[in-house]
Amino acid sequence: MNKNKITPESYSLLQKELVDLEKTIKKTAEELGLSGFDSDLTENGDFTSLWEKLKEKKSKYQEKFFLLENAEICQKTNNKSLIGLGSIVTYKILNTGEEKTVEITDAIEADPPQKISMYSPHGESLLGKKVGDIINNQGKDKHQIKILAIK
Repeated sequence: MNKNKITPESYSLLQKELVDLEKTIKKTAEELGLSGFDSDLTENGDFTSLWEKLKEKKSKYQEKFFLLENAEICQKTNNKSLIGLGSIVTYKILNTGEEKTVEITDAIEADPPQKISMYSPHGESLLGKKVGDIINNQGKDKHQIKILAIK
C-alpha cells in the first residue's frame, strides 16, 4: 500500500485530533451508561442521540487513525527550481491571461483554491515542473498554464 505523504505539522495535528476524539468517545460512552436504561431504549431520545454521536466520533477516529498509520512524514521542499510539497507556485492561465498563486500541500492541509493537495489532479500536474513549463490542464476547464515562479 502506498504511504500518504504528509508534513510533520499535519502529523502532529492528526495526533492531537486523535487524542481529542478519544476523550470525546470516552465521555460519550460514559454518558450512554448514565442515560436511563429503565425505559424502552428505542423511545429514549437521549440514548439515540448519544449513540449516533458515539458512532460518528468512532468513525472519525478510525479515519484519522488510518491516515496516521499510512503516513510517511515528508519535509517541505526548499527547492526553488522544481515544484514539490510546500512550493508556492505562480502561474498564468494562457487562454485568459489570469495569474494565480497556489501552495502545494499534503491532503490534510489542503484548502482550495489557495492551498491544493499534491494528490489532486491539479496538484499532480504541477509536481516536478519548473519555471517556464507549460502544462495542459485536462480538468473540466481544459486550458494551458505556464509556470511563472516557484517560491
